Amino acid sequence: MQIIRGIEQGSPGWHDLRRGSVGGSSINAVLAKGQGKSRKTLLYKLAGEILTGKTSEEYQSPHYQRGHDVEKKARLYYELTTGNEVEQVTLIKSDLPGWHSSPDGIMESKRKGLEIKSRLAHIYLELLETGKIPLADMRQCQNFLAVTGWEEIDYVVYCYPTIPSKPAWIKTIHRDEKMIREIKTEVTLFLNELNSLIERIKIN
Repeated sequence: MQIIRGIEQGSPGWHDLRRGSVGGSSINAVLAKGQGKSRKTLLYKLAGEILTGKTSEEYQSPHYQRGHDVEKKARLYYELTTGNEVEQVTLIKSDLPGWHSSPDGIMESKRKGLEIKSRLAHIYLELLETGKIPLADMRQCQNFLAVTGWEEIDYVVYCYPTIPSKPAWIKTIHRDEKMIREIKTEVTLFLNELNSLIERIKIN
């Protein structure tokens, strides 16, 4: 793997590095096996990025923007609570070209990652009660572990508006080898399909 530093996440340079590449936010679509709509949409989206040299512009919902705005608060809370010093990096490229992870932070000496989610109070409270991590989030965390080969990632859910007595929920997620094998297999198949699609379009 290759850890890339020095470019802010969300910046034009960051989008350039992610162009035509499968990351954690799209891994759920890749795992929609067969010809699921979300998978096909992603296939054509990434092919378009590669062929045009331009990153697809995506609508950023108010929830997405809110999550970005509170991420700094969540990271600081995490550092103060755990004593872990978090490094923000640009992204991490896999040894397999076209596959990456963009974590919300890493602790390289501990071989640990950080994934932060911002959730509205009613969703956050349900998580506190059940302790059940949504499948899409679990797949995103396991994608990080698959790309890096590391053993664990801390999953932080930050409530917004904040509940003063319990502003965030922190859970350490360890490698799930079965899920990681599935991710590696499906990403490889997807990238092969992506390359085939691009070649067909070039020939025609």
